[in-house]
Amino acid sequence: MQGVASLDSPLSDDNSLTLSDTLQAPNSLENDIVDKIYSEHSENELWAIMECYTAERESKIIKEYFINQKTMSQIARESGVSLGRIRQIKEKGLRKLRIGKARRELLEKFDIAYGALYRGGLNNYKEHDFISIVEHIAINRIEAEKCYKQHIEEIE
Repeated sequence: MQGVASLDSPLSDDNSLTLSDTLQAPNSLENDIVDKIYSEHSENELWAIMECYTAERESKIIKEYFINQKTMSQIARESGVSLGRIRQIKEKGLRKLRIGKARRELLEKFDIAYGALYRGGLNNYKEHDFISIVEHIAINRIEAEKCYKQHIEEIE
């Protein structure tokens, strides 16, 4: 039977090396788990908003296209509707998400969830050579906005 040891317990007599110092990538597992949870939560939030602001038929077609990665032709065949009509329904649903309350809610949720990007805060800041924490936050914000715009363009 082995005892429990603290990660801060010294490994050498001069106390210069601790057990935590010998671990490779100490925060990678935690960051991976947080990233996965954040990603799943964001995805669930976005799909819930989509369902709230689109009709059932629009929602179904958008999910088939984006989640199940079916082509418009496959969706049309399965639905027994023309390809042109499926395209119209999809575009109508996406248009609803680009305007009014749906757009505001999507941006709100994005901004709320955006705070999770800074979960590392000062620890991540110390690992980089930024002039200031404000610059670090601004760079992260610009990168997140680029990713968001790219995602919106892919949807369109």
